[in-house]
Amino acid sequence: MLPYFANFPNIILIEAMGKLYNSFKEIDDRLMVLNLQRKIEMESLKLNLNQAKANLRPLQLAGSLKGSIQQILLVYTIKKLRGIFNRRRQPEA
Repeated sequence: MLPYFANFPNIILIEAMGKLYNSFKEIDDRLMVLNLQRKIEMESLKLNLNQAKANLRPLQLAGSLKGSIQQILLVYTIKKLRGIFNRRRQPEA
């Protein structure tokens, strides 16, 4: 069954992917927007991939490992010093 506006020759409606377009220009404009969005997403994906590669380089991994080791040693040293100072404060019975 044709929609009610099918009887009017001046109205051109094109249905594509569930959307109604009034002209081929609207379709072309929409396709251009979608193409640009696809290109933007592709560039964003490339950027994220390059950042991931940079973060996985051996020098970067060694740097992050060095920071973790320093943090662990600092916490260990603070705990040991706290234990030493706590023992000095306690009066001997």
